[in-house]
This record gives sequence, structure tokens and C-alpha cells, in this order.
Amino acid sequence: MWGPVVDEAIEGIAGDRTSSASRLARVGLETMALATLEGAGRKDPAVLMEIARLISEAQPAMAIIYNVVHLFARLVAEGHEPMAVLREIHTELDTARERIGKTFLKIAPEKATVVTLSYSESVRACLLAAHAKRRIVQVLVMEAGPVFEGRAMAKVLDGDGVPATVIPDDQGPARIGEATYVLVGADSVLRDGSIVNKRGTLPLAQAATKRGKPVYVACETLKFDARFDATPWPRTGDQGIFDVTPGRFITTVVTERGTYTPEIIRTMLAQAKGPKS
Repeated sequence: MWGPVVDEAIEGIAGDRTSSASRLARVGLETMALATLEGAGRKDPAVLMEIARLISEAQPAMAIIYNVVHLFARLVAEGHEPMAVLREIHTELDTARERIGKTFLKIAPEKATVVTLSYSESVRACLLAAHAKRRIVQVLVMEAGPVFEGRAMAKVLDGDGVPATVIPDDQGPARIGEATYVLVGADSVLRDGSIVNKRGTLPLAQAATKRGKPVYVACETLKFDARFDATPWPRTGDQGIFDVTPGRFITTVVTERGTYTPEIIRTMLAQAKGPKS
């Protein structure tokens, strides 16, 4: 109905266990645009919405994929030109990180030792912004097994001139005592204020809260997920690589639009339905 190239792209998204949620959202967005160029997706909004459903179900843990592909489908159904929609959403995604970094500067402590884990471009943007203002002493990066994205994060930060050291995952919570704050990314921010992120986030946040250290989460607002609380969040296919951290362990979520406490997020998403516009 929509061609083998689209099917192959959806299979690729479903099988990807290393790319970030933001990266996969871009792949999903480009797949939606491709569907408007071939097959029935060009003319039938219902077909395009079905493709959006299949893409979002390929990675159900990642809210940004759901929000991006359904936003694309809705705008095209309203009569907007598909390539113009593609460019607009790409621009939003591409500029979000720099704006997240600028937001973080409003709350970033001075002379900080930071603990983070896995790989996040939003976290990187925050650290680069803080480092440029001489607010970073060192970054301790948990390696985030079994894929070990943290090793890549430390290497990139080192290339950026940010002093970063890889530490084993089990050392992260143990080294909270020397940290100024925890800074992590998120694959989804749920409507009860919980966050979904790579395994290891929960014990790290718990340790920080116990020691009175702030826990900051950096992500795009397109990762806000009005569909799920922590309890019904779909774990199917996550292979144990994610955990869910309740809002009581989060200080604030840093986005391109501002900072939001879990309490504010609960209010914002309580009545929200569907993808963000």
C-alpha cells in the first residue's frame, strides 16, 4: 500500500537499540515524508495516520517519535505541503538543543562536578553551555551498559574540551557525594512527571535525592508524553534497557521552552491528548 522502502524503514526503527530517541524521531519524520511521495500515503490521510501508528509502535517507549510522526500526519491532513512540514519540524528539532543549553544556564550551579549517564545531545548542549561559562569542573559519565553509550558521550565531551571521565555503572550512585548535581536526558517525560531513560537513571536519582543533590533532566518538549503514567507505560520490547524514575526524584526538567518541575508537568499534561502541536 505504501511501498517496501517505508516498510523497511519502519523495521529499521523497530530494530534500532543504539540510536537516541531524537535521532529515531528524525528517521520517523523522514519516513513519513517519504510515504507522501510514493503509494497511497500521498493522497489518503488515513493511510498516513496508519503509517504514523506503525512507526510509533516500533519504539513505543519514545514519546518524541509518536509526537513527531502524528504531528506530521495531522498537518498534512490539514492541507499543508508535506515538504514544508518536514522542514518546519526539522528546524524545531535542530534548534531545540541550543535553546535547551541556554535554558540550563539560568539554573546551572558554579564550579560543578556533574554525574551523567548514557549519551544525550540535550545533556551535551547543557554541559557545553555551562563549560563555556566556566561552570564545569568535571563530568563523570556512567558507561550505560549493555550498549555502553556513555563511553561515546565521554569521548565527544572530551573532544568538546569538557573534562569527562567514564565510570562503571555501579559507581555512579556511590560517587554522588562528590557531585554538585546529576544531569540526565530522557526518552520520555510521562504525564505523572516520571521520566523514562536508560537503565541506571533511577538508582542514580535516588542516591542524589538522598544526599540532597539536584537532579536535572534535559530534553525537548516533544518528548512530553500525555498518553501514559508510569504504571501503564509500555515496556514491551524495551529489553530492560530503560527504567522509569518517579517525579519525586526529579528537581526540574530543562527544555527549549523553559524549566518545568514534575508538579507543573502533571498539570500541563493532565488534560492533554495526542501529539503536541
